[in-house]
Amino acid sequence: MRLFSKRLGLGCATLLGLTTALFTTSEAAASGAADDTAPPPLVETYDYPGADKILAERNITLLKGDGHVLLVDCASGGDLIVVQSYKIKGGDACFRVTGVPGYVTMQIPETYFIKGDSHTAKATLTAKSTTESVDIQKGQWTPVGESIPKHDPAALLEIRVTA
Repeated sequence: MRLFSKRLGLGCATLLGLTTALFTTSEAAASGAADDTAPPPLVETYDYPGADKILAERNITLLKGDGHVLLVDCASGGDLIVVQSYKIKGGDACFRVTGVPGYVTMQIPETYFIKGDSHTAKATLTAKSTTESVDIQKGQWTPVGESIPKHDPAALLEIRVTA
């Protein structure tokens, strides 16, 4: 019985030592002291993925978004917001709403028409340092910028969908 008691005591001591070592290591790792090679925590910046390639190919500067308003190929069809500009390469720019609310910020110079989809949306444009917000008509073409009499060419800055 005495041998069993010593072995049990040795086993408990070993277990206690391992637990202490694990706790100390976990505590050090949590404080950042143990491993300086760990990657930084993920922080969402909402930068638009592939923006450099889109700028080079289409002359559309996409800045940020929440992922609920996405640039898509107009040939994909369906319920799309369509932007017309003299400066877009390869035709119109089309955006699909994947969730509400949603937004995307951009710079599309010389925008002159925006066709709405089935959502309630607004466009923010700027012309000669004046910024204005315009309701995008559901399923209809909304004139913006120089397509409105006595207006200057305008750059589209944002599409924001609310419902």
